[in-house]
Amino acid sequence: TAAMIGELGRKPGLVVMTNSLNVANALRDLEHEPVLLMTGGTWDPHSESFQGQVAEQVLRSYDFDQLFIGADGIDLQRGTTTFNELLGLSRVMAEVAREVIVLAEADKIGRRIPNLELPWSSIHTLITDERLDEQARVAIQERGVRIICARSDHS
Repeated sequence: TAAMIGELGRKPGLVVMTNSLNVANALRDLEHEPVLLMTGGTWDPHSESFQGQVAEQVLRSYDFDQLFIGADGIDLQRGTTTFNELLGLSRVMAEVAREVIVLAEADKIGRRIPNLELPWSSIHTLITDERLDEQARVAIQERGVRIICARSDHS
């Protein structure tokens, strides 16, 4: 998700909510700095973000056009997966957004991690790189998810 922050600076008038201090600090440096909202909540040092009930309550009081969210893994059968057991906030983010866009490198696709974060039914678009293999592409598109392949620094 950090890779797309520079793109946000090209668009004036954005309102961005984040639970990440790193993202908030990066947004401050943009040419067109967006209106920045923070979730607050309990600091989780593992994810370096705010989590918990306070953050979830704050999010539920808003309505967003788009959610851009990363993933630790993508299970072709289930959806996005994560190592983090504090996944309630991700689910609330998806609930309050009209469109859910997952950003994940192709090497995360097929990575099965025990904690289901977002099921395919919650995801509209996957942005990945051109290393996505055809079999995975077909499996994801069959779930009704649009795929956008961005140029990769790895190729």
